[in-house]
Amino acid sequence: MWIPLLVTAGLACAAATTLVKQPRIAGGYEAGKGQFPWLVSLQATNFQEGWHLCGASLLTPEWVLIAAHCLDSEKPEWLWVVSGEHDTTVEEGTEQYLLIDYFVKHPEFIYWETPYRNDIALIHLSTPAILDEYTNVAPMPQHAMDLAGSCREAGWGAMHEGGGSSNTVHWADVPLLSSSTCEAAYNSIHDPKALCAGNLQGGVGSCMGDNGGGLLCMDPERGSPVIGGVMSWREGCAKPNMPAIYMKVADYLDWIHSTISIPEY
Repeated sequence: MWIPLLVTAGLACAAATTLVKQPRIAGGYEAGKGQFPWLVSLQATNFQEGWHLCGASLLTPEWVLIAAHCLDSEKPEWLWVVSGEHDTTVEEGTEQYLLIDYFVKHPEFIYWETPYRNDIALIHLSTPAILDEYTNVAPMPQHAMDLAGSCREAGWGAMHEGGGSSNTVHWADVPLLSSSTCEAAYNSIHDPKALCAGNLQGGVGSCMGDNGGGLLCMDPERGSPVIGGVMSWREGCAKPNMPAIYMKVADYLDWIHSTISIPEY
């Protein structure tokens, strides 16, 4: 059975850091504080405390990139975005609690269709982020590009099947796979705007609580990391032969730029 997860996929060290093969979000390596300054947590909140729902990427001080399904059945007044977050159980003094005034789902996203297509959205912050060592904007692709090799994902997702979300950010490197690999794994039709990635041996990669975050890959022309994908869905938690599906960010640049240029939605 296809099961969408609330997950953050992955980002990487600093923008200048090279990608290295390592295991894993599910049971994996804890990130250093501030290692992913553009990784933010979308949380349900009563404005005294929050509960992690999805990861996301800070694009500008006022805009956040996320998977559209993370916003299903939600209202802006029920949510906030937390940047500068590392350990969700500790007030570390680096967090910024950013209020939301509206969000915009891709117009061709249909929440009841599976597998998801066009699963991408933008959140507008009524409280702009203040950029510093622990809160910064994500490195974005400048144009369409073909990605290959290893990418990095990170988040607060569960570290094993059936487990609760991690209190701290963990990360993993996962290989990009051919689209036919994911199509065969899930008996699904080809989606030209999707990326397929994951360790086919299992035990490595995104899990529940990681959806919405950015998959950090290398720009083959510039040799620097960019957010290549937004984590959308996978079956189970880093299961063997069940890779993850990401929305290909470069294919949505026109929509992202046109939406961000609108002062009010």
